[in-house]
Parts: sequence; C-alpha cells; structure tokens
Amino acid sequence: MSLLSGCNRPISDANKLAAIRAGAQALMKKYPAERPKNWRKISKGKWPAAIADLYPEDVTVHTWGVDITTKAYFDGGYGYDVPVSKANLPMPAACYSEPSRGVFWHGPC
Repeated sequence: MSLLSGCNRPISDANKLAAIRAGAQALMKKYPAERPKNWRKISKGKWPAAIADLYPEDVTVHTWGVDITTKAYFDGGYGYDVPVSKANLPMPAACYSEPSRGVFWHGPC
C-alpha cells in the first residue's frame, strides 16, 4: 500500500499548476454542472492538455468547482480540486494541501 501511495503526490511545477487551474476554470465555464444533480462528468476528449497530462481517472465539474481524480480510492482517492472558492471545498480542510494558489491536492480522507 505504501508503494502505491508514494506515486500519488502533487506536482510542484508552478507553471503546470497554473495551467491546471486555468484549464479547470475553462471547464467550469464551458461545461457547467448540470441541474438537478449539480455535477457533470467530462469525457477524456474534452480535457484541457494540462489536465490530460495528469492522466486522471476522472474529471468532474461540480457546482463548487472541478474534481480531478488521479487515483480512485474508496475514501476520496487522490487528486486535485480547483474550487470556485476555498470555502467551497467538499472535504474537511485537513484533507488538503495547496501546492499552488487555488489548486488543492488531496489523498483519501
């Protein structure tokens, strides 16, 4: 298990993180969350390059922001959340680190 979790870490390249944030913001504008379910799965062919380069398992636009799941796990998995506002993050604050302004990394929580 520790070997698997060792591969799931946030990137630290500031330019890549800024591109992920910009890509997530573009997805929110182009593919807003559907009502009444308040989310929308984004198919692989529609992912911006910076997000596709993460090789995510899933990308979902929610009313609160974008969830980029890089490794699914029963308790939230690993990935990035790009919220409209930090206050809108869906998991407790202790579950996140912020490798770049507006881009949050989480593991299972």
